Amino acid sequence: MRALAWHGRHDVRVDTVDDPEIINPRDAIIKVTATAICGSDLHLYDGYIPTMQKGDILGHEFMGEVVEIGPKSTLTKGQRVVVPFTIACGSCYHCGKHQYSACDNGLPADNQDIAQELYGQPMSGLFGYSHMTGGYAGGQAEYVRVPFSDVGPIVIPDGIDDEKVLFSFNAVYNGTKAFVDNFTDALRNEIKDADGVTITTLMPGPVETEFFDRAGMDDTKVGSSDTKSDPADVAKDGWDAVMAGKASIVSGWKNKIEQAVANVTPAGVLAEQHRKMAEPGTAER
Repeated sequence: MRALAWHGRHDVRVDTVDDPEIINPRDAIIKVTATAICGSDLHLYDGYIPTMQKGDILGHEFMGEVVEIGPKSTLTKGQRVVVPFTIACGSCYHCGKHQYSACDNGLPADNQDIAQELYGQPMSGLFGYSHMTGGYAGGQAEYVRVPFSDVGPIVIPDGIDDEKVLFSFNAVYNGTKAFVDNFTDALRNEIKDADGVTITTLMPGPVETEFFDRAGMDDTKVGSSDTKSDPADVAKDGWDAVMAGKASIVSGWKNKIEQAVANVTPAGVLAEQHRKMAEPGTAER
């Protein structure tokens, strides 16, 4: 098959490589029908992430058709699925708390010491993102082996185009926000003794920029809203917070109210609200 492979800093190539095979009973093989390049792939391209090896297949945002399954997979051939970045077992302590990116079993034991040293604790396995996260082949390829296929993949109904679901609308919002919040908290803690460095989490809510158009979200409730924040106001709030050494800032009175309500709202209710805001076709409602 053909796949995008890493060969060094600023050196990625489309190589011919072996097709993936079923290794474990819970595996599935996915024929990739849509894949994407994430901003975090630039960290690999620029050589900032350690433990990359020549020939590693990149890509962690992909979807496709199930073409082969292990005996313990719950998927069936022919299903269309979106595959999350994380590789999680679904049954360990962290998975039981829905903390899938901290799964105890997704990352091979031989690799856990590396993540422990760099990040303070092991993490789950990740597709196409160095041997520190398991060395799993990624989704910028014709086919991918998906471990724990009974846990991660999201089955997509027929009749929905790949472009509509590759970035599952609700998961994108919640997952990205959670990552940014936790990542900045972790960075802030690691450099707390450094002089002259401030890391501030800016939480602006919807902003009147080209983002929604470029993301194909003009037909969503949030994308078509006429109450988005002024980007100049958001930028000023962020700048003032950084200069004041604040850990975080919620920009705008409306967002402050929504944030306060969100802090006491059950996660399931929040997820439903976010889904309604970001679901394609909701602009008219």
